[in-house]
Amino acid sequence: MLKQSTVETVIEKVVGKVVNSSSFGDGFFALAEKDGGLQLVAVTQGESPLAERWKAEKSMEQDGFKVYFLSMNANNWALVRRYIKWTAPTACGAKGISIGIKCPSETDRGIVLGDFQNRQVRPVLADATPGALAEAGRNFLNLTDEATKAVFAANWRNGYGANAAGLTTEEDVVKALLYGYSMIGFDPSDKIVLENTKLSDEELTKKFEAFPMEFQAAVNASYLNVEFQVGEHKIAFTPEEVHRIVLEYGEVIMHVQFIYNSYLKSTPWPIDFELCIRRAGRALTPQEHYLIANELERNGVKITSFLFDLQDGISDGDLALHGEIANSFEYRLSLDNADRDENNFDDFLKVSKHRAHFKVRDIGAVKALLKKI
Repeated sequence: MLKQSTVETVIEKVVGKVVNSSSFGDGFFALAEKDGGLQLVAVTQGESPLAERWKAEKSMEQDGFKVYFLSMNANNWALVRRYIKWTAPTACGAKGISIGIKCPSETDRGIVLGDFQNRQVRPVLADATPGALAEAGRNFLNLTDEATKAVFAANWRNGYGANAAGLTTEEDVVKALLYGYSMIGFDPSDKIVLENTKLSDEELTKKFEAFPMEFQAAVNASYLNVEFQVGEHKIAFTPEEVHRIVLEYGEVIMHVQFIYNSYLKSTPWPIDFELCIRRAGRALTPQEHYLIANELERNGVKITSFLFDLQDGISDGDLALHGEIANSFEYRLSLDNADRDENNFDDFLKVSKHRAHFKVRDIGAVKALLKKI
């Protein structure tokens, strides 16, 4: 069995000072300082079956070992994540607190990991949307590779997440899963039937009554003449509210079920599922939130977080109610652009009962938030 100290001595002879190393079965992966930067290397004693799978810039013999200089490409980082399990993103789950950093630099990640030490808060080292990545000239694959590099260099073994946020297509969901993301943030907002938002109550009722009688009866029996207890509050629906929500968000609910059942229900590893439903300048009402969540739960969809943005105009009373709804369905509240709302950190933690995910743009906001937790 190879000794880590022996392997690191070999690496330092031919590459430079070892930043970190870890075994992968019949060898070691390591990051070492070279020419002012970092070099990924693999060291084996004799030929390794993995040698056919990694992409090496060159290899050499040293003291009876074979040293491979590996390119820092997607193929090689995928191998690191596969064989050094703690370098791969993992799900945060539906409890506790996590903080996601949008499009962080490698330097930011390396600095910020130390702030999470000895805290009951999970770092999410990639929490970006396709639009934000395109604007920054980056993509989902190199973002998670950068996170892997930072985690390996810091020897961070306490777990971290990676969120492919704001996904709207099946193709993006599949790519994120193939790239090893631990959180899928799905946005079905384009399925909201906006034409129904302009209809009067009478027009909505007429349209609702065009549905089959069995469907109408099931919906009415589920939501009319009943109060739903959520924490210390109760939620009730008028017929007009039920008709409007079903007509506006029915396709959203069905589409989310399709995506979840097709791609997320039976993954061989745990996946966080963050749901985002937004209309510009208008937040979901508690009634909309509850009916959507209730229908998804009844159909076996497991949400781990529901995304909100305080800039959409959520009142303090509604935010508290959204928190009770999330707690009732046992998922977390997720706060977008949290760095704009530092004064609301305490309130958000309170209404979410410390089951929250915060999305911020820089490490300064991370440090400010961690001081309040």
